[in-house]
Amino acid sequence: MTPHPSRLTLLMRIEPGCLGPDGKLHIATFCAAATRLFAASAPQGLCWQLIPRHDKRLPELSFLLQDQTLTDPQAERYLQRLGLALAPLREQADERLAELVDRYLKTLGSRSP
Repeated sequence: MTPHPSRLTLLMRIEPGCLGPDGKLHIATFCAAATRLFAASAPQGLCWQLIPRHDKRLPELSFLLQDQTLTDPQAERYLQRLGLALAPLREQADERLAELVDRYLKTLGSRSP
């Protein structure tokens, strides 16, 4: 994964368990599809990257600018320059993620014999 050079990358790590007991089998495909959907609605200046969260020691959400990881306060200042705020972005991302998980689980259920 390479951060976008001129945009703030919001790296969201997704727990395989959110996709059910077989989540490990589906998480990579889900993250790839969700990243495309998040990118389609991302505000200018932001780039979303969703990846599986296999290491629970890593935060659910990280911020990258070029090759540097930003702290929450640094990301907040960057977002303020774009006319955005971190709290509403996180809330919208969580809601969107929940919708995508529900939709994905429904597609998995429709494939069952």
